[in-house]
Amino acid sequence: MNDKNTALALQDDACPFCFGLGWIRSGAPLGEPTFGKVVRCGCKAQDDAARLQRLSGLSEREQSLRLSDIDVSGTTGTRDMVAALREFVHAPTGMITIHGTPGNAKTVGLQAAVNELRLQGIEAVYVTLFDLISHIREAFSDKREVKSESAYDRLCRWEQVRVLALDEFDKISHQTDWVLDQVTDLIDKRYRAGLDGRAGTLIAMNDSVETLPDWIRSRLRDDLNRVVENLDPDMRSTKGR
Repeated sequence: MNDKNTALALQDDACPFCFGLGWIRSGAPLGEPTFGKVVRCGCKAQDDAARLQRLSGLSEREQSLRLSDIDVSGTTGTRDMVAALREFVHAPTGMITIHGTPGNAKTVGLQAAVNELRLQGIEAVYVTLFDLISHIREAFSDKREVKSESAYDRLCRWEQVRVLALDEFDKISHQTDWVLDQVTDLIDKRYRAGLDGRAGTLIAMNDSVETLPDWIRSRLRDDLNRVVENLDPDMRSTKGR
């Protein structure tokens, strides 16, 4: 940026670090995971979090959910699931994948964990795979070319959000090769960020993890991550829904 553009940016109250671009070169020392990388500027982090949270579309009732709201009495899978989510909320790094029969509070668990993390001031977003894919597609033209830098920035934020809770993940099997490539890249980046202690990822699905593509499954089943099976019966049927 030349002196004239810099002056104009500062005159427009743009951030003095990124000049409104939203990205800066990391100042991390040699040996740190982010050394030499371009990272999101702090001036945009709050706006990004709010934008992604709006995309999750949680209702007022869903935003009030807590892990203590889940009835685990007489259950095995649901009890283990809630215990794993409580551990994650205490130390939100790495990846937890929950799978099993429908209707046993997997979605509620993810939403409640996100709510409790946000109460701690930790950036956390809940989203379904369908909504995430829709958001990714909007960043590209019909020819799969990036429409704009701002649209591409929006895609990158899914990789860098502190905690991502991704629901209905088994729907990946019904997507195109191009979408599969995008989701695979997302999982790989979040997997590596989790190993570095920089990110946490929660995944929920009905189908077994074994139905996922090999490249994704191997990361979710890494010994440093956790897979929780919940085969408890549909609790919604007992509530007249």
